[in-house]
Amino acid sequence: MIAWLGGERNVISLLIPLFGICLLLIAGRVTETNRARRYVLAGFALWFGCRVVIGLEAGTLVSFPRPIGLIAALSLLIGFLSLTLYGLYVLSKGSDPIASRLAP
Repeated sequence: MIAWLGGERNVISLLIPLFGICLLLIAGRVTETNRARRYVLAGFALWFGCRVVIGLEAGTLVSFPRPIGLIAALSLLIGFLSLTLYGLYVLSKGSDPIASRLAP
């Protein structure tokens, strides 16, 4: 089953974003991050998806055509970076500018 995801190295690299997701779920109950958690949590989920696509590309279970796997991994990585950076921006500002514009 580990070979499906490209070996031990890819499975270990999957643990990093999974640990981040678990840490954010636990930290959200302890501290209030002023809505930044939703963006950073979604960013970690996209990073996990990117690592899964890369692992499946290297593994034996599913083989994506080369441009589709590369485009999927790059788009997930760009989504991770943008959501994480925006979450850090919201955390530093103390409020979510997008959500405050939508509220009446």
